[in-house]
Amino acid sequence: MVEAAENFCLVVYDVPEDNIRHHFSETCLDFGLERFQMSAFWGHLTSARRKELFVRLTGMLGKEPGRVLVQPVANEDVERRLVLHQKPAAEHGAGAGVVFRKHRELPEPGRDRPTIVKL
Repeated sequence: MVEAAENFCLVVYDVPEDNIRHHFSETCLDFGLERFQMSAFWGHLTSARRKELFVRLTGMLGKEPGRVLVQPVANEDVERRLVLHQKPAAEHGAGAGVVFRKHRELPEPGRDRPTIVKL
C-alpha cells in the first residue's frame, strides 16, 4: 500500500466570533498541527487531509465573517524558514535582565520540525 505524501502546511485564520475561533483551534490540534500563534498553526498534512481540514473549518464558519488560509509549503522553502520564539522575562519587567545571545550561539536549525529558538 502506498502512503500519501505529507507536505508542510500553514493554517491561518481571522475569525471575530470567539466560539468559532475556539472550535477552529481545537480542530487544528485534532489534525495534529502545532500552534505557533493564537490563530496560526503548522504541521504536516497530506493533500486529502488539507482539503478535509479546509472543508471542516469553512463549514464551522458558515455565513459568519472570517478568513481561512490552508497553505501547503514546498519542502525547499520549509528548509529555509527562519523562526524566533522569544518570551518575556518572567520575574523581571518586560525586557529587564534579558540576556540576548549572538547568532553563532544559537542551536543549529532542525529539519524535521519547525525550528523555534527560545531565548
